[in-house]
Amino acid sequence: MGKSTFLFIGNHLALDFINTEIIVKGERTDLLGDFSILLSWLIEADVLTPPQSDSIRTALTHEEGTMCLERAKLLRTDLRTIAERLATHKPIPESAIKSVNSSLSQRPGYLQLVKTREGFEQRFHSIVDTHKGLMAPIAEAASNLLCDATPTLIKKCANDACILYFYDNSKNHTRTWCSMQLCGNRMKVASFFERQRRHTKI
Repeated sequence: MGKSTFLFIGNHLALDFINTEIIVKGERTDLLGDFSILLSWLIEADVLTPPQSDSIRTALTHEEGTMCLERAKLLRTDLRTIAERLATHKPIPESAIKSVNSSLSQRPGYLQLVKTREGFEQRFHSIVDTHKGLMAPIAEAASNLLCDATPTLIKKCANDACILYFYDNSKNHTRTWCSMQLCGNRMKVASFFERQRRHTKI
């Protein structure tokens, strides 16, 4: 398998889905160019298996796939709103909650009893073999983000030119950048040259 074109740096499924929109050379760029690419992302994110993806791809017409992609992008827009509001400690709009609930309502599956070292627990077994429930796992991740995550740990990259989000699970919760490779080193170098420039002016 070749190198992925996607970024899985968010430490959370919902945030990784938001991060399928990135900035490239100053321009907002959508990594989900078509329905097949969406399916590829869902496989890489462990939401779909390759056989499930093949089944969905075969079952849908081109028009249905395009409509499914558009619904996914609308959900992504609402998830970005949620992340932005959480990161800036602002209320979540009701429209974004409705969007998540709409996707959740399409989730097919059932609970299963699973034996663990500690005893037993219930796990939801997802049946993702139709396009209707395709975005439900993402919506469930967003629901978990709202219900269980610590809001102060949901952060936007400190680079003002970057639009990526992440859940800061670093040891002291001091993570600042989406990643050192993408923004961290770049900003540190820029800061260094700015300090050098100021020093030579003195």
